[in-house]
Amino acid sequence: MGLSVEGSSIGWTQTEKAAPNIQKWATEIEFCLVDVNPDTQRATLLLDQEKVIRQWEKSAASQSDPITLQWECVKYVVEATPAKPYTGKIEDLMTVEENMKRRRQIIENHLSSNQHTISLSFFPRTGADGPWTTPNGQEKKEYSLCSLPRYQTLPENVFQRRKTHKKTNIPVFRDSQTPTPFHDVSRSGENIEGHLCLDELEVGIGSCSLQATMQAPSQADARWLHDQLVPLAPVFLAMTAAVPIWKGYLSDTDVRWERFGDLLDDRRPEEIEITHPRWTWNRTYLSSEKPPGVDSCPSQMIDPAIKQRLLDGDMDECLATHFASILSRDPLILTQADMGKDNTSNTRLFELLHGLTWYAVRLKPPTSDNGPGWCVELRTMESQLTDKANAAFAIFTYLLSRAIVDLKLNFYIPIDRVGESMDIAKNRDAVRQSKMWFRRHGWLSGPPHSIRPRRSMCKDNHLNGKDGSTGDVALMTANEIFNGEADDHGFPGLVPIVRYYLDYSKMPPTEQARILPYLDLISQRASGESPTPATWMRDFVRSHKDYQQDSYVSERICYDMMQEIVRMNDQPELEGLYSARCN
Repeated sequence: MGLSVEGSSIGWTQTEKAAPNIQKWATEIEFCLVDVNPDTQRATLLLDQEKVIRQWEKSAASQSDPITLQWECVKYVVEATPAKPYTGKIEDLMTVEENMKRRRQIIENHLSSNQHTISLSFFPRTGADGPWTTPNGQEKKEYSLCSLPRYQTLPENVFQRRKTHKKTNIPVFRDSQTPTPFHDVSRSGENIEGHLCLDELEVGIGSCSLQATMQAPSQADARWLHDQLVPLAPVFLAMTAAVPIWKGYLSDTDVRWERFGDLLDDRRPEEIEITHPRWTWNRTYLSSEKPPGVDSCPSQMIDPAIKQRLLDGDMDECLATHFASILSRDPLILTQADMGKDNTSNTRLFELLHGLTWYAVRLKPPTSDNGPGWCVELRTMESQLTDKANAAFAIFTYLLSRAIVDLKLNFYIPIDRVGESMDIAKNRDAVRQSKMWFRRHGWLSGPPHSIRPRRSMCKDNHLNGKDGSTGDVALMTANEIFNGEADDHGFPGLVPIVRYYLDYSKMPPTEQARILPYLDLISQRASGESPTPATWMRDFVRSHKDYQQDSYVSERICYDMMQEIVRMNDQPELEGLYSARCN
């Protein structure tokens, strides 16, 4: 039955009206601190995280600010969240962009005039030859790591557990003058022709993202929402792709996902074949309502005794498998206090294990009586270059999550197809050039709804059996997934579904009109009319007067790029240039 509740209960009529108000959500953005020095015409990462957070904590304004600043794993990143979660009311939805702008401004209050807060997923020259931080500390090992013990200990414990460095080799983008053969020598002296060698901890550990967490009305709804977001996770990764440059070179990939996963993969060699890393796509669906043919991948290391204890505690098979795969892991961070006698009323140990398993979509159970209820977090989105784009993806994710729960939308696909889509999503310009697996038929589980598709802007992209279609599941472009297929009997598109949901939820037309610019941004991103940050950055480099068509991103190019991004946020009227540059 759950917890006993003191006080008078209210009837269903009042409960139904109150339900939308307790279905809250929030966003996390990890901002880079960047020093853009006009004297040296050099942009570097600013190692002032501690100064910013300490000064903000001491200020009287920190108690009234609409934001919260938090530590992150490197000294040049500050995480910022709203001080309190949003609701689904139009007033809250329309404050998201302003709140994101306010987060940047509050951080910049503690910086000098030429130092800026930029929502970069990864700084282009991290790990490049020459100074790329201020102050420059390259002579010291791992000098950019946050000073808090948690962040100092985590990378070392990952290394000690697996007993080896995890290497990532990313193909370089070959331009007309890119050296052939191309060799990037790693710290260990190894190299793979045509690849960038990312084996140093500094390269990738500061990757940033945009994360959205949605509270569900119940455990069952949270599990359903989790399962429907899992197939969508790679699509959102491709839609927000923002990392086309590593170590000062253009790469032939667009996202941070693979590298960050390798950095935090603590598996020993003998475990590689039987379990998945801590940072990965989800291999387990959690709802007991999933249809045949979409069973979860069994390749995970589970302690049978732990699973049995969960089953004995009345946890069902799906949920027991999921949490057993987490609880069977070795903890990566413990304090002396954690080594004492177990406290069964304290969730700290569970949170340590759960918080260090970075799934693409995270199911977050309640951890206290007065905290949030069952929540689901989408973790694959990369930081966007403007407040408006970050707000658009956050708002769209929330509205889509509500449509999924209320309309009982069914996006299940075979779990291995999700893995294939994650591999596809990292491709260069995957939004326009690649197709990912998606459920084009049978996606409506509940009563029929009249959802009018928005015609795909590309008229010749209709899928058939010769182009990846396997019945209900097919290879589809991002344009088809978000804007709809050209075929009247095809998938109508996620954007039209969200627009239908606004009508279904009886949101007045005047309020819907205020949200449409954000939906239009999502639609334009899917169609290719508005480029991903990765495409914009790549085109900025290739059109720069100092670029030599050799794949190299010089200090001057990086400096000019950072200036341009700052201008886009400080002068929103210039944002149109963001798309124009790539068209």
